[in-house]
Amino acid sequence: MAKMVKTTINMDEDLWKKFSIRVIEEHGGRKKNDVIEELIKKYLKEK
Repeated sequence: MAKMVKTTINMDEDLWKKFSIRVIEEHGGRKKNDVIEELIKKYLKEK
């Protein structure tokens, strides 16, 4: 298993709330980390 790192980001509160709600609606609770990791991987692959 890959070594994990914990990080903090600053973003607009409303944006975070909308993201959180959408993830919960689509994937259930406690899946935000998985979604964020996939978004980062997609970003890196596209660049």
